[in-house]
Amino acid sequence: MTKQVFWTKAVLEAFISEGNLNPRQEFIIRTRVLGYTIPRQAEELHLSVDQVNKDIAALKKLYDATQKHSDILPPRCKNKKELNKQV
Repeated sequence: MTKQVFWTKAVLEAFISEGNLNPRQEFIIRTRVLGYTIPRQAEELHLSVDQVNKDIAALKKLYDATQKHSDILPPRCKNKKELNKQV
């Protein structure tokens, strides 16, 4: 199952800042939070869907590494049921 985070403005801004995201990574994470589909992100970035998926996978790894040292970032949930408990 996909791991997830309940994205608030504070969590989003903390991840962008603490994770030292580049402009493409920042665009991907901001638009994911806004609900853009992967094909839409790929189209707007002029990338393949496969490349956007690779970038998302890299962002998940970066989030996990950044979260270990952050006072703001919550751990990613293992499923939507856990995510709903956070809300």
